[in-house]
Amino acid sequence: MEELVNIKKLYSSIGKIITSSLEFGVILESIMEEIHLFFDAANWSLMRLDPNTDELFFIIVKGIDTKAVENIRLGIGEGIAGTVARTKRSIFVSDTSRDRRFSDRVDRATGFKTKSVMAVPIVFGDTLYGVIELVNRTTGGLFTEMEHVILQTIADYAAIAFANAALYEQALQRSLTDPLTGLFNRAKLDQVIAEAEKTALPRRRRYDNEPAVVVIMVDVDKFKEINDGFGHPRGDEVLKEVSRIIKSRLRYNDMLFRIGGDEFLAIVPAPSEQVEKIEKRFVRELKKLSGFTMADGPDVRFSYGTSSGPFQRIRDLIQKADASMYHHKGTVKEKPAR
Repeated sequence: MEELVNIKKLYSSIGKIITSSLEFGVILESIMEEIHLFFDAANWSLMRLDPNTDELFFIIVKGIDTKAVENIRLGIGEGIAGTVARTKRSIFVSDTSRDRRFSDRVDRATGFKTKSVMAVPIVFGDTLYGVIELVNRTTGGLFTEMEHVILQTIADYAAIAFANAALYEQALQRSLTDPLTGLFNRAKLDQVIAEAEKTALPRRRRYDNEPAVVVIMVDVDKFKEINDGFGHPRGDEVLKEVSRIIKSRLRYNDMLFRIGGDEFLAIVPAPSEQVEKIEKRFVRELKKLSGFTMADGPDVRFSYGTSSGPFQRIRDLIQKADASMYHHKGTVKEKPAR
């Protein structure tokens, strides 16, 4: 009877954890702490599936050295956890020395000796999110089949947390991206500005050692004429092509925003001693790129402006690049499209 009461308390506690916070990391840490309190395990871990590589990696590890496993990735089908990920079925191994599926790669990295394993998949619908694994009883005995069932139920709770987090991330991503081009939108830019200003140093301090950026503003010339003459669908194609051209000159960690109907903004992190050189390079690149003809469509030119300086002064840098862009728009002479 006491065991049944403890199980009910465990499920109730985990249910409250899932509904008490929107912070995904906090939820997972709390769930794993409940596992620690309920089960007599020497170590326990939660591995997440990387869908891009089909590999499991550790995100929560207790009972062994976290640093020893932080770079370990298990392929689908590798070891007990990898087999659980491949089959989406739980595995209960009382003696790993007699199980051919067991891999000692983690043991070799940590110096731990795995004797028995209980591993369950974290699955919601058809989606596998990861694996929870308990290793060895501290008392040296074996896990029970009842504990196996309880752990799987906990994994089902964790799967709900994973699914909710995925939905939240998708909604957040949609709220911060432009649906036409897939670029960041103004709401995301406001977040970046707020973050920069929150970490800004007092004005009396020098900016020499602060993170630096190059800011680039781009505006499509006579965009209204393109829409009026060729139609809005063609105008949308122009915007997507301009965004593609700008993006082709940026790195993975550079940020590109669509901040208005036909206005784009790029923020390029760079070493402070190189920002002026990089800014000049972008000016040369933009000069070459502005002026192209869409297939069966309009000739397209865009105006641009740049600035560079400490990231903490991003608002001022954006205003400076914007002024530079409008100066360019007012002074540049019309040239035939390439």
